[in-house]
Amino acid sequence: MQLLLLQPVLHADRELVEVAATLRWSPLTVVFALVSAWWVKGPLFVLAGLVSDLRARAWPVTALAVTGSVLLASLASGMLKEAFDRARPPVADPDFAAAVAVPGSPSFPSGHASTAFAAAAALAVLVPRLRVVAFAVAAAVAVSRVYLGVHYAIDVMAGAALGIVLGLAIGAVVRRAVAARARAVAAADVHAV
Repeated sequence: MQLLLLQPVLHADRELVEVAATLRWSPLTVVFALVSAWWVKGPLFVLAGLVSDLRARAWPVTALAVTGSVLLASLASGMLKEAFDRARPPVADPDFAAAVAVPGSPSFPSGHASTAFAAAAALAVLVPRLRVVAFAVAAAVAVSRVYLGVHYAIDVMAGAALGIVLGLAIGAVVRRAVAARARAVAAADVHAV
């Protein structure tokens, strides 16, 4: 019964990836291939966190929180990929051509989307002035995966949701820990006087 209810959604998901393939344009494909590169979905966000930490002359707490978010999202999405084992669009339909090499891992959820959104969410919590840019980059990463034909839209939406939850949680825990540490230091300074 549940599978019958999901069929229209899965059919629409397949249709959407096929429509995205018809929109391919060489210059845009190059841009999306760059946005989809490994260094964008994690290291770029970690670097932004590190620069923010250095500008604030603080310990690299933001960079570490973003790194932790990326690693946790990667682990969680990898476990879910193995559990769901959904075939990627070109594997499910051999007549469908992806614009880039097709990864060997299962499709659901998107690891690129989960790690990018986890990093963006953690960064947004800890450095609010970067939230719009961070989420715009994460969204571009997610869209690139559908445009390039290596994920379905449901894959990237689930990956984004997973990443946001993990990134917000890690960001909130780190923000609370930093605030508690600041309060403890301030209290120690008051007592020292």
